[in-house]
Amino acid sequence: MSGSAGSEISEDIIRGCASGDTKCQRLVYEIFYTRMYAICLRYSRDEDEALDLLHEGFIKVFKYAASFNGDADFAAWIKRVFTNNCIDYVRSAYKKYITYVDEVFSNESEEMDFKSDDTPEVEKSAVFAAMNKLRPDYRLVLNLYAVENLSHAEIADRLGIQEVSSRSKLLRARKALKKLLNSNG
Repeated sequence: MSGSAGSEISEDIIRGCASGDTKCQRLVYEIFYTRMYAICLRYSRDEDEALDLLHEGFIKVFKYAASFNGDADFAAWIKRVFTNNCIDYVRSAYKKYITYVDEVFSNESEEMDFKSDDTPEVEKSAVFAAMNKLRPDYRLVLNLYAVENLSHAEIADRLGIQEVSSRSKLLRARKALKKLLNSNG
């Protein structure tokens, strides 16, 4: 097998991580550092916060490596650990911002399409910079929907909110993001 980083990791290395072998842990850290840091940056406000999330994520990966059963690709398992860690962080750090009140604004036809002609062409870095300016709950739902490709039902389940709230937050996040991108362009 070639290509994915998950296939570069042998069962012996995974067992070594689970048993605390620092050489195995360092190898996994070096292979996955860049991609996991990118995930952490999407969910954090700045680089320092992303680094904290990164290190906490690797601690969890090594702590729970023994629970990896090989049913999925190791890279996919690590991504799930990091994504869940980031979601937990955002939920706890910004609890005061996340409202669990149903927001009656579920008309999907009002959702904006970022591919429409009135959306400026922007660099990825500009999009991520603008996303970091969004309210934390908007940024979280936007990440889960647009980047992690979760459905509104899955988002609602993960965050403990109503599906209509997920839709509303996504709509508002898109509008706020578009406004930020238009004002910078």
